[in-house]
Amino acid sequence: MDSGFATTRVVDDLKRPRLLRRKLQLEVVHGPDAGKREVFGSEEINVGTQSSNELVLTDSSISRYHLRIAAGVRGFVLTDLDSTNGSFVGGMRVGQVTIGGPTDVTIGESMLRLTPLADEAEVPLYPTDRFGRLVGRSTQMRALFAQLKSISGSEATVLVEGETGTGKEVLAEEIHNNSACRKGPFIVTDCGAIPEHLMESELFGHVKGSFTSAHADRTGAFELADGGTLFLDEIGELSASAQPKLLRVLENRQVKPVGSGKYRSSTVRIIAATNRDLRLAVNEGTFRADLFYRLSVVRLRLPPLRERPDDIELLATQFMKEFWERMAPGTPPPPLSPETIQRLVSHRWPGNIRELRNFMERVVVMARTGAQMQLEELEPEPLHAPTVQGVEVDVALPYKDAKMKWIDHFEMTYVAQLLQSNEGNVAAAARQAGVDRTYFFRLIRKYGLKK
Repeated sequence: MDSGFATTRVVDDLKRPRLLRRKLQLEVVHGPDAGKREVFGSEEINVGTQSSNELVLTDSSISRYHLRIAAGVRGFVLTDLDSTNGSFVGGMRVGQVTIGGPTDVTIGESMLRLTPLADEAEVPLYPTDRFGRLVGRSTQMRALFAQLKSISGSEATVLVEGETGTGKEVLAEEIHNNSACRKGPFIVTDCGAIPEHLMESELFGHVKGSFTSAHADRTGAFELADGGTLFLDEIGELSASAQPKLLRVLENRQVKPVGSGKYRSSTVRIIAATNRDLRLAVNEGTFRADLFYRLSVVRLRLPPLRERPDDIELLATQFMKEFWERMAPGTPPPPLSPETIQRLVSHRWPGNIRELRNFMERVVVMARTGAQMQLEELEPEPLHAPTVQGVEVDVALPYKDAKMKWIDHFEMTYVAQLLQSNEGNVAAAARQAGVDRTYFFRLIRKYGLKK
């Protein structure tokens, strides 16, 4: 099989639209699990020693989540999940590589042979380009919509993975709106915005006098969402101390407010979301493997906008209508020219749908105020803002995202300078920073400062 082959093809039958995905055979040719062979037709295959992987191995030199294999545009994409001992193809250690034919991959003391097959697995596609407020005509989104339709009626816990701005909260709300608990509340808790010492109180509540500032009883998010859905955004930022308590709630369906001696039943559906790869966090020891397993009963991935260019014109047109109707009710908006659409499609949109929406609002405002720049002349680049001490302040972003951008800049600069001043000695740098060495390693990996 030649490299650069397509792993998927679409059969857009009106009666039964479907996606056909090429199957992949994984065989252990060397190592403790030699002879093990499995065939997969899923979009993503995870390999490691943890039981929640699609291919579970017993080789102790393999990380809990070691390797991910995904069906890509031009072949199967192999990604090493920042494993301890690495992944090797042709004797070279790889971070990510695309394969188009039989390939041997060495992980730990084992060798896997990956063989793309001619057989195909059938994936249903949703018949329309809308699922509630979610919009998309691309095969990725229509396959996702079909999944949403099938899981919305269940009570399974869902983990939504996706970059910032891809619409994870909207997706969670549409699952809720199509579920049996849709008449109940939909409560959002941003785990990344709550101080660690208040996390337990925010989730489970507290009783008066349980700590110094507890002047009255407080109802936690679990009780507020009783009979409905609790959306835990940025679950990857949950503190180490709160993780076992959340795990206990997921297992027992009971909550105990801080300072109380009584447990209360909790009838809540949990949907969690993250812009991080929690498997990497499990490998690093910053996220509990058993909690990840409990959260990812159903795991959904929202693709970034750059992976779904077929949706950009549809989304841009919708945002155009939305903002135009606000500014000039009852009048149709001007059509987007082919040149403008081409510019929109060719842009990478690092801020994803949120960035596109902000850009289209700018387009409408400029068009309605009679600005000299015409719609066709607008370049779809991110809005630039003033800088403070060399760090860009992007006012086109929501406050939380702009703040995180600053924090990322600080963390990367701080860690890099500490490593330099300690001549690369991680233990010494962590001591100087006053943080745990494991957490310091996490920051090093996060910003690619390994060397």
